[in-house]
Amino acid sequence: MKKISTIILFVCVISNLYSQKVPERSDMRKGNKLYNHNKYTEAETAYRKGLQKNPESKNAKYNLANSIYRQERYEDAAKLYKELAQIKADSTQPTQTYHNLGNAMLKQAIQDKEKQGQHVAANQEQLKESIDAYKKALKLNPDDMETKSNLAYAQKLLAKNSGGGNNNQQQQQQNQDQNQNQDKKENENNDEKQKDEKNEQNSQPQNMNKQDIERMLDAVRAQEEKTKEKVDKEKAAAAKKTTPEKNW
Repeated sequence: MKKISTIILFVCVISNLYSQKVPERSDMRKGNKLYNHNKYTEAETAYRKGLQKNPESKNAKYNLANSIYRQERYEDAAKLYKELAQIKADSTQPTQTYHNLGNAMLKQAIQDKEKQGQHVAANQEQLKESIDAYKKALKLNPDDMETKSNLAYAQKLLAKNSGGGNNNQQQQQQNQDQNQNQDKKENENNDEKQKDEKNEQNSQPQNMNKQDIERMLDAVRAQEEKTKEKVDKEKAAAAKKTTPEKNW
């Protein structure tokens, strides 16, 4: 991250701009002064006024994009850089434009990642656009070490995020397998519970009709009467046997 925080934003200041009679001259001069004092919001206003006076001014649009970039509105800045990249110019501005476009797309990808959380991979499409812009800048200026460094960083980040996506898929598969195993275990426990309940029901007496119940009660009462008669006879015999005869 330290490397990204020190990315150099190329600023276009053309020496003959003020020697020509251009309608946006005063606004550009004011905007550049504000920009150099880190007053990027006020500089943006000045550059926009210059573009209103001369919508074809590539320098005003370029510096406007830079001032928006400094406000960390990378998506808006990237749109302006893309518009400038479509314009053919006989200067170093296309190289600077592609470099800054690469910076804007790279910063946007990292910014989106930080907003969504560190576990979310940076937007791969933005990283790919960043890499493409750096490559185009290097075609125009192969010796630009700053662009080479940023290109290498963007490529490394893209490769890292691609691997992170595979790891996320593996983690999701592992979670799914764990859930399936848990469901299987719960189903087995439910089957055992139902089996126990069925066995418990089978161990209970079957339902009996009223006649069966009456017959069973009569048999119990008859058995009780017979047992009582037997016990009474045994008690009487015992009493007679143990009573001593008197000798007079």
